[in-house]
Amino acid sequence: MRHLHFTQSLEPLNGGGLGSSAVALHRQMRSSGLKSLLCATHGGVPQCPVEDAVEFARIKPDALYFSPALKRQAQKLVGDADVLHGHGLYVGTNFIFGREARRQSKPLVYHTHGFFEPWILHRSVWKKKLAHWVFEDANFKSVRLWRALTSKEAAQVRAQGIKTPIVVIPNGLRFEDFPRPADPMGGINTPWIENLTKTGPRVLFLGRIHPKKGLDLLLQAWASLGPDRKNWQLVIAGPDENGHLQHVRDLSRSLGLSERIWFTGPVTGSIKNQLLHSADLFVLPSYSEGFSMSLLEAMACEVPVVATRACNFPEVSASGAGWECDPELDSLTDTLRQALQAGETERKERGQKGCRLVETQYAWPALAARLVEACETYC
Repeated sequence: MRHLHFTQSLEPLNGGGLGSSAVALHRQMRSSGLKSLLCATHGGVPQCPVEDAVEFARIKPDALYFSPALKRQAQKLVGDADVLHGHGLYVGTNFIFGREARRQSKPLVYHTHGFFEPWILHRSVWKKKLAHWVFEDANFKSVRLWRALTSKEAAQVRAQGIKTPIVVIPNGLRFEDFPRPADPMGGINTPWIENLTKTGPRVLFLGRIHPKKGLDLLLQAWASLGPDRKNWQLVIAGPDENGHLQHVRDLSRSLGLSERIWFTGPVTGSIKNQLLHSADLFVLPSYSEGFSMSLLEAMACEVPVVATRACNFPEVSASGAGWECDPELDSLTDTLRQALQAGETERKERGQKGCRLVETQYAWPALAARLVEACETYC
């Protein structure tokens, strides 16, 4: 069976978790001996993160993720595939590949990646309605299999009136992508800070600088901690989306935190790996997540985590890998205080439990095999 994956972008800012998840699944399929091709658009510089990934230049506005070059090649690309995997919704890549899949009667699998989360559904409602009218209604009717990342997301799919089969398979990772650095506590050369050094125990946020990530909650909670955060270093890593970074910086200044927060900019590869291994605590204060890769990556590096329940990862508290809270100021503040006051030994033990959880339940080989089996059944 020949697989073709498509998503809006593989760029860290434009593609985010969608792109990285599509890359990881595509890579695992190839390493398992399957034929797999990954297609996406780019805004100027192809990312080339993996073999057999083809990126087509897109036109403005970026939010459409529409590429005339991709449209011209779609007939051949779809013709050479046995099953198509759409990662994400409502963009030009879905319009192009969905229409061609229907024209050639090729099976379509949709990977929703949190797009039916209430917080997401309530944003840009008219644009989503337009996309449904133009192409997604037709795509939804032709989808043979839906992949949900969690049982909660499967229920959200059903809430859309979808009767098609659903398989629940979370995202995964490869441990070989996160080797422990020779000097995990050494200085790190990040895009915005050269030789970032540890001045004390480190709390790390890693993700897009976007309103849904809850950085306003994090900064307010951090300010409320007062003496409890003494000597702790808060590092915020990730690309700015739609200028939200300026709001975050302004808020940090108004709260008197400018000298106690370090912004690194977007980090990838070995720099991201160094940063993760240097952390003593990872925090994800999101208002909405489908399934967070950053949580998996932190746990793979034996870092205990603080996550909101909106991250849809109850295993964090169930496994003892960290602490969960509500996406509200008081809840986040109290939970962060508990995590900071926990002894170093407890945090280390929680980090080890998280690593074992990822190793036993979220390694890509087994997850990809389950998806391939589902494709063979329904496609």
